[in-house]
Amino acid sequence: MAQATFETPEHLREFFFAMIESLPGAILLADRQGNLLAVNQKGSQLLGLAGSSLQNKTCWGLLAQKFGLTHELAALSLSGGRLLCELPASQDGAEKRCILISRNDLQSPFLHVAGFFLSLEDVTFPALMEMHLDRSKRFAAMQEMAEAMSQELKNPLGSLELYASILKRELAGDPDNERVAARMLGAVRTMHHLLDNFVTFSGFPLPRMQVLDMVPLFEKSMETLREMAGEHGILMESRVEAEQAYLLGDQTLLGQLLLNLGLNAIESMVAGGTFSFGLRMLPPDREHGALVEIRVRDQGAGIAPENLQKIFDPFFSTKGRSRGLGLANSHAIAEAHHGLIEVESEPGRGTTFRVLLPAESGSGTGTSRKKNARADA
Repeated sequence: MAQATFETPEHLREFFFAMIESLPGAILLADRQGNLLAVNQKGSQLLGLAGSSLQNKTCWGLLAQKFGLTHELAALSLSGGRLLCELPASQDGAEKRCILISRNDLQSPFLHVAGFFLSLEDVTFPALMEMHLDRSKRFAAMQEMAEAMSQELKNPLGSLELYASILKRELAGDPDNERVAARMLGAVRTMHHLLDNFVTFSGFPLPRMQVLDMVPLFEKSMETLREMAGEHGILMESRVEAEQAYLLGDQTLLGQLLLNLGLNAIESMVAGGTFSFGLRMLPPDREHGALVEIRVRDQGAGIAPENLQKIFDPFFSTKGRSRGLGLANSHAIAEAHHGLIEVESEPGRGTTFRVLLPAESGSGTGTSRKKNARADA
């Protein structure tokens, strides 16, 4: 292989800038004190530097301004340091991103050049998947517990229901005691229903996969949810931003996923509130293929930060009710379709659930439409 030669310093400089521009991620080159020397185009786009001068700018000041970092930057004080941070959602509709910042030092004993460069890598989708896998491990442990509990409780509850039925029948001529026996029987049957939920949860059905279009399924589910919301005096807005949204999935389970998320929104709000449901396609990028996105945003009380990682756990509920299976099953349905579900919430401002499902290839991801938001009480 012929060795490259550089006749002038300008040739070397041109080669250097071509090299950093060809790198897949954002690069910030700085001297030993952190003063910016060069930023490639991806870095300029990420940090909003397009058209601005780098003079008198430091990498630390830029990171502090863009990511809201302060003492966290100490993690980048030494070579090999890494820092995972969030880039907030922007007003122009860009989603929140997870950015991994890594530091590598530069040292040349020949040219006496010293400094470092920071690489900024968008790891949003892998970060979401890692959170999803952690949640899945807890989910699997809960399934084992549910199966064990159902086996232990099934026979005693069956006996209690039988004895309560006999007692109620024998007290048919005593209205007061018959009413007490009826309440006992009702309580036993409620416990039996909860046990059935345990059994269903512990033996989640295998999805019957077929190529289906989520648009008509979404619109049909919205009709049902709009009626339910109206019964509670709640407004529901729905928006479809795709002509077609094909994926490989189970129609029944995906319909249940939509209903679970809608009912969760309804239960979180009081009369007069509004929640929105949206469906759109996300184009493929370097981290993932095309995705079908389902988004639900409510105006409820929100979720406390310490509960955000618990809400998908079976039987966990912040509504003072004993069910807590809707979101757990939603997680299971998303996972069964090789997708994921995430949540963002601010106490007092409401909650947003986002489901990402792999789109079927050739599903027309390039076409889109925008329907006017529809709201009904």
